[in-house]
Amino acid sequence: MAETTRVSSILTADFGSAHTRVVLVDIIDGTYQIVTHEMGRTTLGYPDDDLGIGLERLLENITNLTGREFYNAEAHVKTPESRDGSGVDYFVTTASAGRPLRAIVVGLVPEVSIDSAMRAISGTYVELLAQFHLRDGLSDEDRLNRILIGRPDLIFIAGGTDNGATQALENMFDIIAVALKMTARTDRPPIVYAGNTALQSVVTDTFGELTDLLISDNIRPKVNQEQFESVNINLGQVYDRHREAIGDAFTDVGDMSSTGLLPTAQSYGVVAEYYAQTSGGNVLAVDMGSTTSVLVGVFGGKTTTRISTTKGLGHSASTLIDDVGEDAIAQWLPFYPEAGEIRNYALNKLARPASIPMSLRHMYLEQAMMRTALRQMVTESRTLWNGVAPAGKLPPIGTIIVGGSPLNGTGDYAYNLLLLAECLQPTGVTQVKVDDTGIIPALSAIARREPTAGVQLLDGNALHHIGTLLSIEGDMRRDRDIAKLTISAEGDSQSIPLKAGKVYPVALDDYNVDVSLTIRCKTGYSIGGKSKVTIEVAGDRSELLLIDVRGRNLVPPATVEDRMRLLPAWVSGATFEEPVALPEEWALSPEATSSLMDDGIEDNSPAATSNESMDQIYGAMDDDEALDNVFTQEGDGRTDDIFSSLLEDDDDDDDDFDSLRNM
Repeated sequence: MAETTRVSSILTADFGSAHTRVVLVDIIDGTYQIVTHEMGRTTLGYPDDDLGIGLERLLENITNLTGREFYNAEAHVKTPESRDGSGVDYFVTTASAGRPLRAIVVGLVPEVSIDSAMRAISGTYVELLAQFHLRDGLSDEDRLNRILIGRPDLIFIAGGTDNGATQALENMFDIIAVALKMTARTDRPPIVYAGNTALQSVVTDTFGELTDLLISDNIRPKVNQEQFESVNINLGQVYDRHREAIGDAFTDVGDMSSTGLLPTAQSYGVVAEYYAQTSGGNVLAVDMGSTTSVLVGVFGGKTTTRISTTKGLGHSASTLIDDVGEDAIAQWLPFYPEAGEIRNYALNKLARPASIPMSLRHMYLEQAMMRTALRQMVTESRTLWNGVAPAGKLPPIGTIIVGGSPLNGTGDYAYNLLLLAECLQPTGVTQVKVDDTGIIPALSAIARREPTAGVQLLDGNALHHIGTLLSIEGDMRRDRDIAKLTISAEGDSQSIPLKAGKVYPVALDDYNVDVSLTIRCKTGYSIGGKSKVTIEVAGDRSELLLIDVRGRNLVPPATVEDRMRLLPAWVSGATFEEPVALPEEWALSPEATSSLMDDGIEDNSPAATSNESMDQIYGAMDDDEALDNVFTQEGDGRTDDIFSSLLEDDDDDDDDFDSLRNM
């Protein structure tokens, strides 16, 4: 199909470590729209180890829904679309499944070429092995050993402005060439060169006969200029070849695709930039998966992407524990974890990455892991965000874009907003959009091939607007009532006092008329630096608002007793549901439980916990004074999240399946 031919129908398939998502796009009433989408298990590893099997199952479901046939006689997705309506014009495949690329980055100085190179590979799933530059403190022998022992999948060379200095980079070339000659040809890593264009002929002469070489435009042609489009294409090709090289599972889908297998994360930066330019304000985009997590920040017009291949809730659950530490996770739990409990849960997720929590206790564990991991990613990323201080509250966030299921899978939009507030801690008035179809990974490739399609999808039904988060800042210990909410509709109005330490949901679609919502903060309190904020909502628009009056920055409630009281209270406040009653034995520390057992008292017996102490915990649920007292001054405010009141409490956590779950 010629590149000048306009595409109509588009098929996208994103292969995650646990799930595969397929989306069909076509022109409806003159605009590109999502026709339907499907999600199923990724068939990677035993027993199938062929992504095409899972893809075929999902496309069969779409065929049953739409009547469109996708495969030709060779069992490949047919492109372009035939006159009979079978096949599609454009087939985009993306993947985050499998082992990341192990890479060595080569440049001149950390603040310039290395910095640009790291931003270039940030949209690709890369495990960084080493950085070679003029101040790395490594000898030639050290660099040689790093290549030979590390066995990288990629050597990425940047450095030097166009027509700038060349000698320092040429010295690096010599070491890399020696290492390649000492490596078996089948094991030699490809080289992507994106440095000084004056050295391109030297690079070709040095490496052209030794390994696969891809030459890109200089990512830093001038000291104050960066360009990544050319190098992103080449990195995508290396990623595609890497997928094919590590197994046959990726081969067929890559061959039949119009694009090859592209990294899933590349599109998040493109989508975030689009909303930053069209909606204004700062933007965050986040996706937490089974193996990797992606966090994109657009601040002051500058986009930064961070990919962590060690922070996932399935295949990477164990390395997540290593990264953040069990103590940090325990600070979000409304119970005393038993010895090895957090690690055992992570190992169970590693063995069964697509599994979901089977009890209320496990749900708290998984969401504690998620909050801790994402908050650490924010802390690590904010040093790179333009104009953002390395600590303290964030500047106002205009839009948050959410992909994946952990942050978008509670079944309640208000609950999703609550989790986002606790994981990312945005300030100001924040619009929240979620990708519940799985289209984001393909949008970058779609926009390059058919820009109109990318714009119309983003302006249309590609992302679902689930609501608005309003975050009030200030010292949450000073007053009980720190702001007033006024809702006006059809000439009538009602006022609601907003108390420190609580969350308030407002479902404006209940009014079915034009609604004006105004929040007036008392002195010392603000929303994104403003003491008064007004939001106008049209009557034909379904809108959910969540007002977070817990302050910024949020920290977990200090004690298990506080968390037992507050976490269910916050979920209840956000979702209109009754608080989930937590098991009484959760208030007992392992030492107390052991002491009771030594005295011959079972820990689940009525005598295990005094009625008086439990009354203090649950009786304070509606006690505003008690809620206020768990907060400290701004910058040390208390926070956190809770679980689903949608879940029934599991009175017997030690069920018959525990022996199978705990490996």
